[in-house]
Order: sequence, then C-alpha cells, then structure tokens
Amino acid sequence: MVEKTRFLITGGAGFIGSHIAKEIVTKGDVIIFDNLSVGNKKNVPAGCEFVLGDIRNKKDISKAMKNVDIVFHNAAFVSIRGSFGKLREDIESNCIGTLNVLEKAADEGVKKIVFASSMAVYGEPQRLPVRESDPLNSVSPYGFSKAKSEMYCQIFEENKGLKSVILRYFNTYGMGQTPSPYVGVITTFINQALKKKPLTIFGDGNQTRDFVWVEDIAQANVLAAYSNVDGVFNVGSGIEISINQLADMIIEHTGGTKVYLDNPSGEVSLMAADISKAKEFLDYSPKGELKKVLPHLIDWWGNKNS
Repeated sequence: MVEKTRFLITGGAGFIGSHIAKEIVTKGDVIIFDNLSVGNKKNVPAGCEFVLGDIRNKKDISKAMKNVDIVFHNAAFVSIRGSFGKLREDIESNCIGTLNVLEKAADEGVKKIVFASSMAVYGEPQRLPVRESDPLNSVSPYGFSKAKSEMYCQIFEENKGLKSVILRYFNTYGMGQTPSPYVGVITTFINQALKKKPLTIFGDGNQTRDFVWVEDIAQANVLAAYSNVDGVFNVGSGIEISINQLADMIIEHTGGTKVYLDNPSGEVSLMAADISKAKEFLDYSPKGELKKVLPHLIDWWGNKNS
C-alpha cells in the first residue's frame, strides 16, 4: 500500500492557506497549523487536521511537523504599511518564524518547502513587467523580511538539502479575504462601496498593480509541490491595472464615489509581474480574469454582509 503524502500548511486557516488546503485535501493528509490571529477555524476544509500553534514557538511547530513530506509556509505578518509601526512583530513572524519552520522541516526530513514570498521584495521595479532576476530593493520592512526569508530557504537548500520553491505572490484577491486597512484593496473597495462609503484611494490612483485570483495562487502552490524544479517564481496575472481603473470597475457595478488621501510609506508606484518563468517551469496558467470575477465577488460580499 502506497503511503499518502503528508502536507503541512502554516497559516492554513487564513485566506490563501485555506484555498491551498481545498486544492490539496484530496491528494493526501493535510495538517493545518495556525494561531488564529487572522485566520479562522471555520476556513479549515473538512478532512484536514487542525493544530493550534504559532511559528514563533518551536515546540508548537514540532507538534505539527512529524512525518510531513511537503510544507506550504504561508504563516506571516502580512502588511506593507503596518510593518513600519510593528517592526518587532514583522521580524519575529517573518524572519524568526520562517527560520523556525525551516529548522524543524530539516530536522524531520521534509522533502520540500513551498514558501510564500511577496512582490514587495522588489520595491520600485526598474522595469515592467518585473522578472525574478531583477534586483530586490524593498522599500518596506515587510518586503525586506520576505527577501531575507527567501535567503534562509536558499541557505537550507544548499546546506541541509531541504528543497524549496519560492513563490512571489502579487496582489491577491478572492472570496474569504479578511477586511483590513492594510491589505486587500479590492476587498476594501467592495466593502466601502456596499456600505455607501466613498472608495479611499491613496495618492493619485495612477499607481498600478497586478491582481491575481486566490485560486490561481492555490493552483501555483500545488504545481510547485509536485514539480521537479526549485527556485523563485512570480505568481501574478501578468496584467497591469491602475487603482483608478479598479475603483471605476467596482463603481460601475455598485455606484459610489472616490476620495483621495495622502500616499503612505512603502507603496510603489508601478507593478506588474512577468509570469513567463512560472508558465514554462510550473505549467502555471492563471484562470481568474478580474472583470469576470469581480461581479461574483461583489455578490459574495453583498450576501455575506446582508
């Protein structure tokens, strides 16, 4: 009898982690590890084992890491703007927490770690679309901590034989994202519009982003887990859109107005992903088209808030 693959998803009760769990739950045994600071146990799919714990605590990780084959490491302090005021939390979660996960994974003989990095590692790109080989010039503590964690993954691969695939997520959207003043502009705009509040745009709104559907992120993780390659991959849509364009698309469905505020620290002006490497080596093919997904997402939030 062939033994099932055993997967561990740190941050698995969160937005992206729970979508990865839904994709992988039929392919093996899945352990969800989460401290529930942002995630919700209700997000854990049926058939998954849940372990309450924090990546900053080595004993907690040890409980979950037994006999694990593949780790999807998504637990993190996720906030570009918030990282300026919460430097210690950013370092402890994203750097020390990742180091703890890597150490325990190496100790337990884990075969591979799929690490959730971020477009924030690039800072202000020198060219668009940005490629994996472009310089890392983060303009936020969050981006710096993700870049440092990428280096930890590479060190453990070279010195401990722990194979790693690093996925640099771009601006993720979809059903189930937790509303926050720091992340998820699409979620923020939709909720503002549904509450008949003006959509708050930081800066002039001409800054651009690459919005990627959470189900495409989840699929990229599964592809990375089963691939024979390692290295770094952008995971985006490959499409550049301005914040003004996004706001107008939502207002077209909901009505409403826009209001402009001062641009906070750490926000880049232009961003779009070159996803050709992920397409070639991971067979990644994003399915989510923002214009098509957006009406369904607005309806989902409307039903949730009613």
